[in-house]
Amino acid sequence: MHWSHTFYEQQDRLTGYYSQPIHPFHTALAARVTAHRGRPGTLLELGAGGGQFATAAALAGHTVTALDLYRRGGEHARRLAAGHGVAAAVRTVTGDFYTADPGGPFGTVCCWDGFGIGEDADQRFLLSRVARWLPEGAAAYVGVYTPWYWAQHAGFTRHTEGYTQTYGFDADGCRMLDTYAPTAAPALTQSLRCSSPADLRLLLPGTGLTLADVWAGGAYHTQAGVYQPQVSLGECMSDVAVLQRG
Repeated sequence: MHWSHTFYEQQDRLTGYYSQPIHPFHTALAARVTAHRGRPGTLLELGAGGGQFATAAALAGHTVTALDLYRRGGEHARRLAAGHGVAAAVRTVTGDFYTADPGGPFGTVCCWDGFGIGEDADQRFLLSRVARWLPEGAAAYVGVYTPWYWAQHAGFTRHTEGYTQTYGFDADGCRMLDTYAPTAAPALTQSLRCSSPADLRLLLPGTGLTLADVWAGGAYHTQAGVYQPQVSLGECMSDVAVLQRG
């Protein structure tokens, strides 16, 4: 079994990540995507977690399909959407990026977390799937982890009552490593391929997508324990690749 089939479930048990309410960050991100597209429409979110962004996007007027590997994520997404009065605008699908059939086409595809799970060939395959879900001229918004942040912060360790979290970096594979070690259970590690915009451009030929823009994201300042939502591209822990179809 691939690590992704167990990691996110354990992460949720330890942190309650999937059960969180909508954060202002989700609302702002939904507003930015909507403004960039020009109007709301049909939207597919890959790796939707507990539906926080999906619900924020529905509140912004989109009709959303929320795809996630973890069944409980979909359950929370439905509760969250119902609680905000947009249950009819959020459909959940349980499955992985590479095999699930969410339908489509969609006016927008978003993937905020989880890009880079496999090897480069897997990313090309996923990007080709994304292109097939989009009509000509539509766009995808993909969160991509940056190598500079994760290389710099490898070794950071955070201790909580129930688990220890440690950042690492695989320099040879250019992968971020995020390990959760529960007090009384085996540790599990998330490993995601990091890419600069130049690296991503090398993946795109033949996928049907082009890199139209890059939005710098935020950074978690490990010493201060503070997350800054907007920093420069050279400082951010992840960026958003705006990928155009056609």
